[in-house]
Formats: sequence, structure tokens, C-alpha cells
Amino acid sequence: MGVLNRLPEPLLLGAMACFICAGLGGSIGYGFGARYAEALGSARVEKLISQHAEQARVAATESRIQLLQQVTRANQAEALMLGQMDRHAQDQQQLQERIPHVTTVYRPAPAAAPVVIPRCVFTAGWLRDFNLALGVPAPTPGATTATAQAAAWATPGTDAELLESGVTPADILAFAQDYGRWARNNLAQLNQLLDLQDKD
Repeated sequence: MGVLNRLPEPLLLGAMACFICAGLGGSIGYGFGARYAEALGSARVEKLISQHAEQARVAATESRIQLLQQVTRANQAEALMLGQMDRHAQDQQQLQERIPHVTTVYRPAPAAAPVVIPRCVFTAGWLRDFNLALGVPAPTPGATTATAQAAAWATPGTDAELLESGVTPADILAFAQDYGRWARNNLAQLNQLLDLQDKD
């Protein structure tokens, strides 16, 4: 303070005024700078928020379009598959109606009159092996089974496997129709799934 006491009073007042002005100017400049930086930061944040919102909107729209396309393809595949299953059912119905005709009479020669088909015998062993060839599991030992089911599972190498099973050619044809319809329906479903996978 000794140096300031030696300065003339007007100079001292001027120096103090300069210090006060410099402090106020710095304070005002700092305030302006802070507000400018805040405004600039807020503008950038709002721009970023706007960009993210637009990207989210575009992504949602694209996802919605893809979902609708997949639903449309799935509905078309289902309609096609159900149409095929209906055709399979109609084919089976026509075949079932023909079973009595093709399993009861035959013509021994092209110009001969129809005659009764001779009796066809399928043994219990044949029926057992037929079921095994299709993957039908044999009953577990000790399980109670109906007589017809027991005949269908005669033990190999026994006289019981040579007994008549009661199965007729009409039964076999009816089974083949049911099995064929089941297999064709499964194939139609598999093909539709593969087609959908290829489209995706």
C-alpha cells in the first residue's frame, strides 16, 4: 500500500476505476461466454436428439414394413399349405370311396366278368413286421394289451406269428391312404417352411 499512497489521487482513482472496469468486463465477458457456450451446447444436444429421433423413426418404419412383409408371406404360405391339405383330404375321400370296389371283385381277364376276389390272409407275424417297418413301437413287456393288439405283436419264431391277423386288403389300403395323407401334409408343411426361409 506504500506505493499506492505515493500516487496522486486522480491516478489512484483512475487505476482503481481501471481495475473495477477490468473486473466487470471480465465478469461480463465470462457471463457472455458461459451463456454462449451453454446455448451452443444446448443447440448441439437438441440437434443430436433430433437426429436420434429421426433414426429411431426410420428404423421403426423399416421394422414395421419388414414385419408386415413377413406376416403377408406367412399368411400366403399358410393359405397355400391349407389348400394343399384340403386337396389331400379330397383325394383321400375319393380313394376311400373306391376301397370296396377294388378290394371285393376283380376281372381275371380283360373281357371277363368281375368275380369275387379270393380271400387274402395276412399273418400276425406279417402285421407285426409291417408295424415295425413303419416304426410303431411294440408294447412294453407286462403291459396289458387287447387281444387284437397282442395278435399284432406275436413273438418271432412262435406258432402265434403264423395265425391270421384279421387284416384285410381293404384295411391295408385304408391305412395307406391315411399314412399317405399324413406324409403329404408333412411334406407340404416342410416345403412351405423351406420356401419361407428362402424368402427371408
